[in-house]
Amino acid sequence: MCGLVAGAAARYGHLCSMGAIEDAELGGNWRGVKAWGLALATAIVATQTSYYFGLFDPLKSIYATTSLDWPAALLGGILFGVGMALIGTCSFGMLVRLGSGDLRAFFTAVIAGVAAVSVNNGALSSLRLQFEGLSTIALDSPDQAFAPGLLAAFIGTQPSTIICRLLLCVLFLCAAFDEKLLRRPRLMISAALLGLAVAGGWVVTGLAYEALETARVESLSFVMPGGRTLLQLMSESLRDTGFSVASLIGVVCGSFLVAKLRQEVLWEAFDDVREMRRHMLGALFMAFGGVLAKGCTIGQGMSAGSVLALSMPIVVLGIFIGAKIGLAILIGRPFLGRERSQS
Repeated sequence: MCGLVAGAAARYGHLCSMGAIEDAELGGNWRGVKAWGLALATAIVATQTSYYFGLFDPLKSIYATTSLDWPAALLGGILFGVGMALIGTCSFGMLVRLGSGDLRAFFTAVIAGVAAVSVNNGALSSLRLQFEGLSTIALDSPDQAFAPGLLAAFIGTQPSTIICRLLLCVLFLCAAFDEKLLRRPRLMISAALLGLAVAGGWVVTGLAYEALETARVESLSFVMPGGRTLLQLMSESLRDTGFSVASLIGVVCGSFLVAKLRQEVLWEAFDDVREMRRHMLGALFMAFGGVLAKGCTIGQGMSAGSVLALSMPIVVLGIFIGAKIGLAILIGRPFLGRERSQS
């Protein structure tokens, strides 16, 4: 259901992270970026409220660590951003496109899924390890991997809470009260629903952590889950499906339902060999970068952001830098060929 809501929301509002960056970079239109800011603000409010009422514990997530590997997070974000630019969307966007019949997205998602498994624990894992642990920031405890915990260690719990709430208010005001965004209520509704879907993931897995003895609490993320989905379909029963795989399938289904209702289902394939080559290259960049950064635009940008993980701004900065590099490569090398993202 969390994936279903996220996929339906993205399809309904045409939410596209790469499209938002492209509009801001090439057209000076920040409406899409602010829509993602609204989604993040909604996710933070809903997630922190759930945490306050004890519905989940972020210390049981992958973001709770005692060291911050910032070079890996930054480099991973840059590589992911370059791949995102080459494809024209992120790993989440690929699934949304797949739901509307885009066979290019299916092909790219399969390549990215296989590559992600290879990078995580397969033939390319040794290459990934060369970029991990180059420089880390030691943290005294796992709770310092989150902004409130780190600030509390220096200035106390109450001041850190006030600062985090003020920053959230600034983010929400900048995102929600934009003139161009206010003229697109469908985009605002979609952004809010996506934020709620992210918070819902934390609540669902938080409740299941105790009841079903799951390995960890988690929310939406779509790099490694793509590889896990392929392995699940090939070698395991669907009755053993975990949250990440189920939410990925839900995104495709949610996008399909909205596309079907709006009569937007359209079978599409590659125009030529160079487009196919570019998607393959982009998928490899996204897979390597996503695994290295431990998340994508959703996994780090939204899920990690909703629990105020310190890795989130580093990875997001890297994604922005990588997307700018990717756009520059495409503009300077027209033989790669890509039209602007349809956001």
